[in-house]
Amino acid sequence: MKERIWGLLILIVVSAVLFFAGMDNRVLGDPIEAYQVYLDGEKIGLIKSKDDFLSLIDREQEALKKRYNVSKVYPPNGLDIKKVYTYETEMVSEESIYDSIKDVEPFTIDGYTVTITYNPETLYEDGTQKHPEGVKKVYLLEKSLIKDALYNVAAAFIGEENVDKYNKGTQIEIEDTGEIINSIYFDDTITVKKDLISTEEYIFDDVSSLSRYLLYGTLANQKTYTTQVGENLQAIATANQLNIEELLIANPQYKSANVLLAEGEKINIGLINPLVNVVYRKTDVRKVDIAYTTEYKSDDTKPKSYKAVTTKGQKGQSKITQEIRYINGEIQSLQITSSETISPVVNEVITVGTKEGSGSTHYNTTLGNDDYFWPTLVPFTIGTRFEWRWGKHHDGIDIYGTGHGSPIFAVHDGTVYRTNYNTKASTGIAVYIDHGNNYYTIYMHLSKILVKEGQKVKKGQQVGKMGNTGNSYGTHLHLAVFTGAPPYSMNSKAVDPCKTIFTC
Repeated sequence: MKERIWGLLILIVVSAVLFFAGMDNRVLGDPIEAYQVYLDGEKIGLIKSKDDFLSLIDREQEALKKRYNVSKVYPPNGLDIKKVYTYETEMVSEESIYDSIKDVEPFTIDGYTVTITYNPETLYEDGTQKHPEGVKKVYLLEKSLIKDALYNVAAAFIGEENVDKYNKGTQIEIEDTGEIINSIYFDDTITVKKDLISTEEYIFDDVSSLSRYLLYGTLANQKTYTTQVGENLQAIATANQLNIEELLIANPQYKSANVLLAEGEKINIGLINPLVNVVYRKTDVRKVDIAYTTEYKSDDTKPKSYKAVTTKGQKGQSKITQEIRYINGEIQSLQITSSETISPVVNEVITVGTKEGSGSTHYNTTLGNDDYFWPTLVPFTIGTRFEWRWGKHHDGIDIYGTGHGSPIFAVHDGTVYRTNYNTKASTGIAVYIDHGNNYYTIYMHLSKILVKEGQKVKKGQQVGKMGNTGNSYGTHLHLAVFTGAPPYSMNSKAVDPCKTIFTC
């Protein structure tokens, strides 16, 4: 009896399974093909046709097609459409999905993404990174725009004629003196990729606006100035915290700082802040005058009233070859690779009478006056001067060319009141000298210090060696002069060394 009951139960279960399986096949049928739509990872609906949905977007966005002069408009970047197989029969219309996204996310068009990846070692004078964000993206309609815009930016700093001659290989070789560009490149990694660009982004469609953006780093209109009677470009640049080179770059209609200005001219006084870093290297061969030094010799056999030029000074001349590296028109490194004497220097000797004299001598360069001594060897080149640069003031002069480890001299008698050995400080290794009468000098970026705090120094005494420490692009001396109080204190004022203690 039990066997018959168990057999009946098994038969019932098997029959039920077969019944429901057959019913599932008959009622549900085969799964259907559909498309699941996601927005930013969330499901927003199931539609029948992906193609119909994309066509709907394209038809409805005629305004975008006219605005950008493109033939097709695509879904937002955050929208994803995936094919699925489902037994779900309730779907939403393509129109319903379109209405739910049209005012939420921006649509996209064909274009190009330019990615600028910056060199982290490219710094401002104060040591801050020029582009701390690390990466910048720019969006274009046409790929060719970036090539033409980069050319325009390079030409702004180097000169269109110079860039063209370099590209065509038509530069004149140096025979006696002159200069030649050896290389032009960008100190950034610039990549271009075809992409779907969100219409929420600013998309460049002309070379002119893209060039301005790469040069100024902003889409905002630049400030202008209307000239008055008797004004000149140098005064306008200084008044607007620019140096003359920056003003000329912003106003290519002027070829030099000495042009005559008419009343009412419009001048661009916007601050250049390039989004790319144009690097170029050149060889420069030139003849330079070498100033003679004056040696004072004391003669204790002569009365104190005696003073006579016993050897008349005569400046010399040398032909020097310089290898210079620029970034965006600013010298980053300079090395004098050779120096040929054309005519020798004859140092002037002045004998002064003094019965109690010790017979000691001291020296002076005619770049300054009887009181101040030039701080480096010669020949040399002054790079950045006492001027505005990139919206910040450069409070000194940068002297290049005498080589790493070359001597640095005190410009005047004084007392060393501070020495800095911290190579990570913006000044690098530095010597601070108090010359009395509220005059102070700083010698920055040294490789070595040869004096101690509190030590008395004489004019022309070596206080250190030239280097490249701190916020420095290349071997050079940054010489700063302050008056009124110790440097960077409340009542101190930076002054131009070339207009106060020297003539340079």
